[in-house]
Amino acid sequence: MRWIHIIVFTLLSSGLLALFDVRINDIFTALTRRKAVTLGDELKVLLGTPVKRFFSRDYEIGQILRDTGRQAQFEFIKRLSLILFAVGAGLALMIGNVFMAPIMGAGFSLIPIWYLRSTAGTYKKHLNEELETAVSIVTTSYLRTEDLVRSVKENIPSINEPIKTNFEAFVFESEMISANLISAINSLKMKVPNRVFHEWANTLIQCQSDRTMKNTLPSVIQKFSDIRVVQSELDALMNGPRREAITMMFLVIANIPLLYFLNKDWFHALIFTTPGKIALAICAAIILFAVSRIMKLSKPIEYEG
Repeated sequence: MRWIHIIVFTLLSSGLLALFDVRINDIFTALTRRKAVTLGDELKVLLGTPVKRFFSRDYEIGQILRDTGRQAQFEFIKRLSLILFAVGAGLALMIGNVFMAPIMGAGFSLIPIWYLRSTAGTYKKHLNEELETAVSIVTTSYLRTEDLVRSVKENIPSINEPIKTNFEAFVFESEMISANLISAINSLKMKVPNRVFHEWANTLIQCQSDRTMKNTLPSVIQKFSDIRVVQSELDALMNGPRREAITMMFLVIANIPLLYFLNKDWFHALIFTTPGKIALAICAAIILFAVSRIMKLSKPIEYEG
């Protein structure tokens, strides 16, 4: 029985390390040097650029929750993941499959993280759409009046959340707090994690000293349209493979209870024998990997320029 305990411990440890994306090198590095979120990581998040490593991803998720006004859910989601890991591993042990314990634990614990990333992806798509509309109408007014504060103020009723509050804060800062328009534009820029929006804001800053730069604003706005077109094409391209993958996973799972009615001896061999349990664990690991890849490939695209 000792070798079974060793195997279970190894699988549980591997599942935990895979869950938190921790490598062996990370452990040795953490023993000698504490990893912390650097200023570069914060700038990458503000610029809309994904950052690497687990602790940076942890910070990025927190930043997304703060942007969407759900920062209070961050600790809850982390605790829920740990609880679900125990629930998944416990269910696997209840059905007598120790090989399935780390896989079911990892799968259950990833459910709230997948939900969070899915809602974050939806938020980013909605943010891009609202930014495109807001930037377009503000730019049109600015090209006509050459008065940025007036252009933003007269178009605020047409701007929707989640960026309407930021533009209102820009007008309030420009009129009530400071007459430094460049400082107000910078404040607005850093509140919105989008690279194209940052480029638009930087162009507006240049317009304050060189009015001819306003003619370059429409070309910046065009990048929002390009991202939307590419995102639509990518979604259409991914729908087919995603649907097929989900169908295949459903068929694999549905075949297990179906096997009970087709051939009970095969069903008992699959559920109660060691080779059958290992086969189920391998299938579960493949399904978990496939779902993880689907979630990763379903995230919104980011502009690289």
